Amino acid sequence: MHYKSLLILIFMVNTQIQAKEGKQKKLPTVQVSIEIESPVKQSFEYIVPVDLPHIFKRYKNLPAIDSTNAKEIWYTPGMQRTIFFEDGNSAHEYLLTVNPHHDFSYRIDSFTSPLKRLAKQINGKWVFSETKDGKTKIVWTYEIEHKNFLARMMINILVRNNMRSLLNNALLILKEDLEKHG
Repeated sequence: MHYKSLLILIFMVNTQIQAKEGKQKKLPTVQVSIEIESPVKQSFEYIVPVDLPHIFKRYKNLPAIDSTNAKEIWYTPGMQRTIFFEDGNSAHEYLLTVNPHHDFSYRIDSFTSPLKRLAKQINGKWVFSETKDGKTKIVWTYEIEHKNFLARMMINILVRNNMRSLLNNALLILKEDLEKHG
């Protein structure tokens, strides 16, 4: 009986929130940033086509990327690739925009992992800017399009913090690559 009451309460709260927000959903967002001692052009040209298994290592319940099926250098809008994770799951990625030396964006969807129950897609964007002292500042944002109110809650509780750490770890690898090896 308590279970039914809880579901009814959640439904009512969800309906009220959707009415307040209208058609727009507040998307769970993960944003990380870093400064790298490397020129913007060099940073951008290294990062856009970077080998994903090199930067995406396992973090807690988030698996490492094992490989992709990309056969060309990842740099042209419209390109697509399948990402394969070490746990046997996959996702599909689409390169949406590339504005040289400033930003690029992509979409990830078709998850085969448990994330498919929570998220429709992830919209990723990288923005590069030059600091006053000649470094590159990078801001990397993931917006997670959730399937419903409960999915949004689960993403906020269970996924966002681990995803933030996963992305920060990737940025640290890129920083080391660019600062040590140029």
